[in-house]
Parts: sequence; C-alpha cells; structure tokens
Amino acid sequence: MVSRHWLYFSGFVISAVLLVGAGLIGIVDALSVLSGGMSYGEEFILLAMLGEAAEWVMVGLILGLFAVLFLAATVVSILRSTSIPRSDRLVSIVEWVERKYPVLRQFDASGKVTPTTEDRKQQIKEQYIAGEISEAEFERKMEQVMDDGSPDQTSRYGNSTTVEMKDR
Repeated sequence: MVSRHWLYFSGFVISAVLLVGAGLIGIVDALSVLSGGMSYGEEFILLAMLGEAAEWVMVGLILGLFAVLFLAATVVSILRSTSIPRSDRLVSIVEWVERKYPVLRQFDASGKVTPTTEDRKQQIKEQYIAGEISEAEFERKMEQVMDDGSPDQTSRYGNSTTVEMKDR
C-alpha cells in the first residue's frame, strides 16, 4: 500500500505540472492578442492581453493553491512519521528556545523530546553494556529511574552534568 505522504507528494507534482501547463496556455492566449490585427495603444495592449488570459490566471491561482496545500500536507505527513530524538540536552535547548520565543510554547516541543522512563532505562543499559559504568552504578541509576523517574542528567562517561543555556 502506498503511504500517505507519497499520495500528497504526487498530488503536489500533478498540480504543479498542471499549473505550468495552465501558465503556458495563458501566455499563448495572451500573446494571441498581438496577432489579432487590431491596433491598440500601449496601455491597452496589456489590458487586452490580461483580459484574454483572465480565465487562465484564475486557473493558475487555484492550481497554485492546490500545489501549496499538497506540499504542506506532504511535509506535515513526513514530519509526523519521523522519529524525534529524545535527550535531556535536547530538552534544555528546546526549553531555552521556548523561553526566548514564548509563542513556540503552544507546540509543546519540550514535552515531545523529553526522554521517557523506557528511554532512560535503555540508555543506562547501553552505558553498562559498553562498559562505561560499573554494575553498582548501573543498579543505582536504574533504581533512581524506577523510583522517581526524574531526569538523571549524567553524561555518557558517568560525570554529572547540568546543561544550562543563558539568555543573551
């Protein structure tokens, strides 16, 4: 089955091709005024050309609107299907950006990048398997994650770090 974003993208491509075609037909239609044999003043030639191609201008505007809508739907569909990385460092950066630009708080991006308890457990397991932390440190961190679920801002090398971004 074809995914939704490919359908949106094909709608964008089709409407863009039709837009180009309507534009070319409109140009040919407008230029047909010059071969009409009537004599116009300079100002009236442009008005006559626009009048001749008016329906193609409207078709072009409608097709352009469809192309923009299909493109936006494609982008939104792709963004919704992608996996967002989760980390404490990313949370601190996103929170800083939200403090700097309060209008962005309505999107709750910091909540979407906050690591879940399962993410934290997986990270601790990976650190233990890689030999970056001892068994005692592994158990302590797992217990801390299980007890309160609070962020344990520990770097990959076991050093306790706090990421703060100062407003400039």
